[in-house]
Amino acid sequence: MTNVVALPVDDDTLRLLGFCPVTLITTMGRDGSVNAAPHSRATIASYSPPQILISVNTAHDTYRNIVETREFVINIPGTDLIQQIWIAQKHFPYGINELEQAQLTAFPAERVHPPRIKECKAYIECKAEWTKIVGSSCLVLGNVEAISARKEIGNLQAADRAISLNRLIFLSYRKSEEARIWIFAEIGRIHTLTERNGRIEIHSGKI
Repeated sequence: MTNVVALPVDDDTLRLLGFCPVTLITTMGRDGSVNAAPHSRATIASYSPPQILISVNTAHDTYRNIVETREFVINIPGTDLIQQIWIAQKHFPYGINELEQAQLTAFPAERVHPPRIKECKAYIECKAEWTKIVGSSCLVLGNVEAISARKEIGNLQAADRAISLNRLIFLSYRKSEEARIWIFAEIGRIHTLTERNGRIEIHSGKI
């Protein structure tokens, strides 16, 4: 007998264990239309060469645009953009600019055609290396072409940069007859582990 219980294999459990920071991915269609949508499935696939793996729903415009133009920008928002993220997740007709709907500001990227989002805090510009359908989703491996951030973030050390980014974590979504409910979290503490001459020191602090 062990102190373990079974959990359902469902979306909420996978999100909780997967610890999914929210991003806003911008893409452009072949017709030049801009799309922006929140995504919480992005991870580093390789440091050398720098590559990022994202998962997108094949029914969404992000997938269509990446297949057509092979470019995307991962915009990293803070918790202050939670309402704009909610607006951007709505299913607008193809060609409708979600940035305009959410009153977010586009500005040019450095190496790709999709724009960056001014209100976000950091940006990763990518070109798709390959795509692979997995169930209802598509895995996209992106080659990182450029990374940028607000000046006040770019000048910080790693721990202070994490604090300043204040990433929003997507935990759960559920729907009832009366309402739809999204649950988010933000990082509450940061832990620094230092190894020096074979000894380890751990310092913890609130964010």
